[in-house]
Amino acid sequence: MNILWLSANRFGYELLKEAINLEGINITGIITLADGTKTVMYDGIEIKKWKEFGIDVFEIERLDLEAKLIKKLAPDLIVMCGWRQVISKEILSMPKEGFIGFHPTLLPKGRGPAPIINSILHGWKESGVTMFRVSDGIDNGDIAGQEKFLIEKNDHSFEVYEKVIETGKKLVKKYLPLIAQKKVLWKKQDESKASEFEKPEKNSNCIDLKNETLEEISRKIRAFSKPYNGAYLHNKGKKLILWRAELK
Repeated sequence: MNILWLSANRFGYELLKEAINLEGINITGIITLADGTKTVMYDGIEIKKWKEFGIDVFEIERLDLEAKLIKKLAPDLIVMCGWRQVISKEILSMPKEGFIGFHPTLLPKGRGPAPIINSILHGWKESGVTMFRVSDGIDNGDIAGQEKFLIEKNDHSFEVYEKVIETGKKLVKKYLPLIAQKKVLWKKQDESKASEFEKPEKNSNCIDLKNETLEEISRKIRAFSKPYNGAYLHNKGKKLILWRAELK
């Protein structure tokens, strides 16, 4: 199966390293963001890194402007992991086998933006990664497979992100060959169990010492830690960023 890989962060980079070694999988091209078009968790995966795979790399700014490119590449399937732009219906309809995406929660729970940040803010003790069909809805496509992991009480975003990567690798190795062979058993999401995260507001990483509990402050520090911008408070007119927190 000819696959076009769509990614702009380390999550997609690490999963691609697994995919290129799978039997029956032919990665015909990589689409990534042009230098200077940064997203959250871009992780320093520069263009030269993508080129190390020996696969054609296409640097773009907006996917919805690249219909001609995708039509020319004519992929059977597009795998999207680590991509924050909304995919238009036109682009979604181009590959005959559709789009496959990865979401770092156990869908249908935790649809929507900032899943790693939100899972920590909400005090989740368990999460996972879902491999699913991308549709024009919000993370509501049919599921190919899921894998769980634990969120320990002192895990920060960096640790959770590493768990997401390792879990995503398992999904790629297990389910991408099945998708290529058309042997995967797709499962519809149970809408009665669906929940959706909200996008963090501009100052949601600001610590409120007067009105937040120690537990809430700890979660906020851990949630907004690297690779994000950090939780902060104001101290004597200065902005103090806090990167680590532990509750004994």
